[in-house]
Amino acid sequence: MVNKGPDSAGALDLARSVGMRCAMGNHEARLLSLVSTPPSEWRPKDWKMADRIGHRLVELANEVSSWPLWIDLGNALVVHAGLQPGRERLEEMDRQVLLTVRTWDGEGRDMDNPLDPAWFALATWPVPVVFGHWALRGLVDLPGFKGLDTGCVYGRKLTGWCPEEDRFYEVPARREYCPMSRD
Repeated sequence: MVNKGPDSAGALDLARSVGMRCAMGNHEARLLSLVSTPPSEWRPKDWKMADRIGHRLVELANEVSSWPLWIDLGNALVVHAGLQPGRERLEEMDRQVLLTVRTWDGEGRDMDNPLDPAWFALATWPVPVVFGHWALRGLVDLPGFKGLDTGCVYGRKLTGWCPEEDRFYEVPARREYCPMSRD
């Protein structure tokens, strides 16, 4: 929700106004790190994020600081990136895995290697796991796993999934807001 789109503050305002519950993602975690780091230590990427978010940087960081790493809906589990294969309890999973995993090397050292299997090929969970964070891969529609990052910010589409109907809903992006890259 934070960083790459045209209006992070507006997106958060909209989410709050409709009572949306949000799970922490890698960009929200980066925002929290950013506001706790002196600007003299910021990298160019940090300055770019601060510029995108604007004068409400600290306010938005305070808001996202309360977001959980996962949301258990009972009939589905929402997590930003994915689960740690081999772990059965969310509380035992590494925070970085929950925020950034795409592929699994067996240890969690390299979690974005196209030569390694997708994390969901190695994980199991009792209810469907709904995740994002992998626009390059796009829609994932497997029994037990629903990957919804279909690259809206990159000019593709915004996708949602209704577990009660087991149905996807998609809206095309109005335009490309950010060029796609591997990071």
